[in-house]
Amino acid sequence: MSVTDAEVGAGIGSDLVDITGLSLGELDGLPDTVLGDLLRRVVADAISPGAEPVAAFQSAL
Repeated sequence: MSVTDAEVGAGIGSDLVDITGLSLGELDGLPDTVLGDLLRRVVADAISPGAEPVAAFQSAL
């Protein structure tokens, strides 16, 4: 799949949240919503990892 110049100029529509302009100071000021809590958790885990990653699943075998 290739992207044309017209598509780049017009932008590509998306339902994703663009947080590229959000500073760490502004992150603390976000309201207590699911998105705000998740972003704070991601930053906190990146700065000081607290646990090893774990994957859980069930097997019918």
